[in-house]
Amino acid sequence: MFVELSYIIGELNPVEVLGLMKPNIKWRAKFGDGQNKSNQTSNIEMSSHNGTHIDTAYHVLVDGVKINDYEISNFVFTNPLIIECQKRDMEKIGPEDLKLHINDLKKCDLLLIYTGFSKYRFNDTERYVKKSPGFSVGGAKYITEKFPNIRSIGVDLMGIENIMEGRNTGWKVHKILLGSNSSYFHIEDMNIAPAVGKKLKRVYVAPIRMIGTEASPVTIVAEIE
Repeated sequence: MFVELSYIIGELNPVEVLGLMKPNIKWRAKFGDGQNKSNQTSNIEMSSHNGTHIDTAYHVLVDGVKINDYEISNFVFTNPLIIECQKRDMEKIGPEDLKLHINDLKKCDLLLIYTGFSKYRFNDTERYVKKSPGFSVGGAKYITEKFPNIRSIGVDLMGIENIMEGRNTGWKVHKILLGSNSSYFHIEDMNIAPAVGKKLKRVYVAPIRMIGTEASPVTIVAEIE
């Protein structure tokens, strides 16, 4: 059985709270527009951070890897793990939360953290963006120093760290995680709820592979038992 762990672009656009571009379709040819075309074609405009998306190291590090630098195998995970870690406004995901799952963390290649804060995505979008929980610096260091097997982290949050804090502190958590190794990326604004309470077998992450970009919207599919 398969479930989707990403949001469809256009159903809501939380990044508008941050002043980033709203996704937009510009029709080049459309039925009924008077051009008598036999088909319809469109151009798509959007931010690379629209919807569920991945950040690469180039997002915060001038010499970091870009979306086109990854091997395709980097987007397939065979030992995914979900941790339920309920968090409220501005709370941090720290070592104390992660140590409870140390044996599982040693074996996983993709860590998905479900905070439950995604419940605000559709009914209180500004809170979802501005009051979001996120990793602490200590939590990020704990992952990179203790678990080199973890190739990616996904969160049901607008950012891996609170975005308003990150802007003020120089994106410390982003830099720790994204600078850890060349194959790492993390997934933000993820729809983890459909997989909570289920056993994950594999997870497939499908980004838009565009040369030179620092991030990319993704479609994420999980195979569950």
